[in-house]
Amino acid sequence: MLLKSKVAIVTGAGRGTGAVIARRFAEEGATVVVVDVLEAEGRAVADILEAPATFHACDITDELAWTSLVHDVVAQHGRVDVLVNNAAVLHMGGIERTTAAEFRRVFDVNALGAFLGIKAVSAVMRANGGGSIINIASIDALQGMNGLSAYTTSKWALRGLSKATAVELGRDNIRVNTVCPAGGNPAMYAPWGEKLSGLADEIDAYHHTRPIARNVTLDEIADVAVFLASDLARMVTGVDVPVDGGHLAGDHVRGFDAL
Repeated sequence: MLLKSKVAIVTGAGRGTGAVIARRFAEEGATVVVVDVLEAEGRAVADILEAPATFHACDITDELAWTSLVHDVVAQHGRVDVLVNNAAVLHMGGIERTTAAEFRRVFDVNALGAFLGIKAVSAVMRANGGGSIINIASIDALQGMNGLSAYTTSKWALRGLSKATAVELGRDNIRVNTVCPAGGNPAMYAPWGEKLSGLADEIDAYHHTRPIARNVTLDEIADVAVFLASDLARMVTGVDVPVDGGHLAGDHVRGFDAL
């Protein structure tokens, strides 16, 4: 088991990518702390994982809530070895149709929440001799995308946070890395389902420009998180790991196969 005896906090673990990361961590022997503002969903995930997994409700944009969460985890489990900053929100809309309040909400959850999480666990990890922090970003943290100005900006900020804290905390043996998936989280897109339903053909064509021409699964994202959380990645820090089927390598033009 790659994560045996490790205590891992996973935010946004009530559904989607976070829930699958929590499951994979538990399968690899970790004690998982499921964190979400969605109490019913979060408790359900913790119940499925069974003890020693626990659920903690937490608004990740609240610094005092983070302090309380980490205090409770240390009191119950004695340590924090892994933090996965996965919780995120999506806003879809052109820049002229995005309000300042919508932009702030996305930035607060996707970037500020991770900042507060890293701040809250750093001293505990240092006292334990190190740890692994994994920030779940997006391929939109490595490129631009129309209609996603707030989300894209927040994920670029998250990458910057990873780089800065990897340098700052490296001497304490605390590793900080960023996972950059290409989609894969249907729960995040659910509020926009009606708008996206009419774009199915365009989205499918977009996926088929990738060298591996399909969407990424949640398990494929979680497997990368398992590696980064494990001691196999003990010298891996400050990196961005795209999980994108080669999307960022370039477009596959199907008509060129016959040339």
